[in-house]
Amino acid sequence: MLDRSYWLGQFKPIVLLLICSALLIAFSGCTDTVRKVSYVTDDAAGLQSLSPNDDMSSLQKKSPQELVNAGFIYLANKNVQIAELHFATAIDKDPKMAEAFIGLGRTEMLRGNYRAALIDFTKASELKPDSVPAIVGEAQALRSEGKLNAAIKKINEAMTVNPADIRVLKELALVYDLMGKDNLSGPLYIEIVEKSPDQAESHNNLGLNYMVRGEYSEAILSFLQAHELDRENSRIKNNLASAYLLYGDKDKALSIFKATLGEAMAYNNIGYLLMTQGHFDEAEKALNKALQLDPKHYVRAQENLERLQGMRQSAHASHL
Repeated sequence: MLDRSYWLGQFKPIVLLLICSALLIAFSGCTDTVRKVSYVTDDAAGLQSLSPNDDMSSLQKKSPQELVNAGFIYLANKNVQIAELHFATAIDKDPKMAEAFIGLGRTEMLRGNYRAALIDFTKASELKPDSVPAIVGEAQALRSEGKLNAAIKKINEAMTVNPADIRVLKELALVYDLMGKDNLSGPLYIEIVEKSPDQAESHNNLGLNYMVRGEYSEAILSFLQAHELDRENSRIKNNLASAYLLYGDKDKALSIFKATLGEAMAYNNIGYLLMTQGHFDEAEKALNKALQLDPKHYVRAQENLERLQGMRQSAHASHL
């Protein structure tokens, strides 16, 4: 396997997992009842991250909107517990505040509690039926549970509110990807780029779609544009390296992988990608090079070599 979650050749399930990571959008909601969130000894470390203006006593002095605003800031910094505390306190003050339920839904999505997130988003939608983030949040939770047809229905609901909302387009494109409908998601990714040309993520996701469809030259162009917008993003760099390799430019791919992963990991990833393309001899050379560079600690290349032998045997048997 590759050392990190970068694009892995023609293995579509892995590709789709990558795209999920790339497009994960935390649209959110909350539960049917107001959550009573308390933090005692087990969460003392989390409470220490409260700012001086957000100590426990001061939370009660804030308005629901102030609490929600602060909650989303904590959520953006991945401080889920403190974000949840702010959202729950806001709901204590105003049980009909849809934005607070959206915030709670987002905390559950980050935790992987998709069923709880769906309840949260549904509550937010009930309180504010025209809330695109709430409806798309429902779709995201359903998609994360593998309920793709139900997710499509929710996306259609969101489209009746605002068919041009980029959040709706992103979620629909991702669901189409998971359904294997690359021909339908492709035009959506192009539209998303047209609507947000200054966002590296949009170009990166379009590049991934091109790679799934085997259009490697187009993928390279998209990843290059993404790289221009976000030069420090290692995920984009490694997607670009993968596209170069699949296009046939091994030297450029190796150069990028070396800069982002180190030499041993670079040869491992090159070997893995070559292996998925059926170039077994070249793959074996690259994987052996990885082992030679890091024989003591580098186990991925050995695992891939073992996998390579199995693939060779299967290919040989299929030709008998």
